[in-house]
Amino acid sequence: MRVLALVCLLLVLLGSVAAADGPVSVAASVDRRGITIGDPIGLVLVIETDPGYHITDSGVGRIMDEFEVLEAIPPQVTRIANGRTRYTFRYRITAFRVGDLVFPPISVAYQSPAGVPGVAPTTEIPIVITSVIQPGEITDDIKPAKPQLRLPNAAPQIPQVAIQVALALLVLVMLAFLIRQTRRSAGRRPKDTEMDEVLLTPAQRALAELNRVASLGLPEKGRYAEHYALLSKTLRAYVRDRFGLSAGERTPRELREDMLRAGIDRTETATIYEILREGETARFHRAVSYPARAQHAVRSALDAMRRAAVAEQYELMKGQPS
Repeated sequence: MRVLALVCLLLVLLGSVAAADGPVSVAASVDRRGITIGDPIGLVLVIETDPGYHITDSGVGRIMDEFEVLEAIPPQVTRIANGRTRYTFRYRITAFRVGDLVFPPISVAYQSPAGVPGVAPTTEIPIVITSVIQPGEITDDIKPAKPQLRLPNAAPQIPQVAIQVALALLVLVMLAFLIRQTRRSAGRRPKDTEMDEVLLTPAQRALAELNRVASLGLPEKGRYAEHYALLSKTLRAYVRDRFGLSAGERTPRELREDMLRAGIDRTETATIYEILREGETARFHRAVSYPARAQHAVRSALDAMRRAAVAEQYELMKGQPS
């Protein structure tokens, strides 16, 4: 009885287990339920299905409430008793807020042999996030930054953010002026249809193409493979043009490793990797997807490229190559 009680307590502390009497059962567990802020946690999602049932979405996104997925390891697929199939998904997650948090339920989407969709959820997992400052540790030497003293007759101080925004607007105005001058001079020679693209930065070109892809509405028409092919082509071209990497010749995992070794922003790297990985699943494995998930991929790519475009402008203002 004591051993049984310990096993039950361990299951409550480290994870959640769903009932296994249905055609699809799911179970989520973590390797530890208490970390200091920013430390990684190992998350394991195990899904078992009856013959003929297919998993359409693992339910794990890049952001899960207070938690962020740092790494997604390719799933393992094994055959078990009674002809069932077991899918094992492994992730590294973390959180950046101190407190008693709860990792939310994971809703695994599946499809029956008759084509009927369904969802199998896990239960939530409590996780405690503590500060790196240990109890009893002296923090007197940690003092808040003080603003600089101002002279009585000094001119009003302009916020740093306002200066950066003004500089970014100035760069955009200069860029528009150059494009206008180029178009005027093009009237005296054969029209070059690629001139505008040459004058744009890699992130700006990617933004223009992503907006075009979003306007096509391919997911609503069930054309997921074509949708993700266009997304992948755009993001690979961006990585190639901005960072000089051989993006078109690498798998998503290989490209992610190249980007991390090159010191590229980890959030941007994770976003590009996730979209490329989804693209391979949609294009080569012919997995059933949903319009909302494909539209979310476009929005994530647009957000990443907007941040990249701002970073390019700052680099241009500093005289650094973009």
